[in-house]
Amino acid sequence: MKPELKKLIVFGMIITFFTSTYATFLNTIMNQGFLTGNFVSNWLRTIPRTYFLLLPFVLITGRITSALVDRMFRKEARAK
Repeated sequence: MKPELKKLIVFGMIITFFTSTYATFLNTIMNQGFLTGNFVSNWLRTIPRTYFLLLPFVLITGRITSALVDRMFRKEARAK
């Protein structure tokens, strides 16, 4: 496996963790309210499920987005 692909996968795994943590935090607030009974345990329990649902999406779209950004800036560099 190429180092760039490894870096992309590790990046995707880390960003997915942060994204799923934040998304579940917001979802728990919206569904339950902030600092209500069992808020923290409900929030922490949903993080792993959300992580594994988001991971394939982030890995696929991350690669596509990276290629798109590379292509955009390659064209810009040629124009100069």
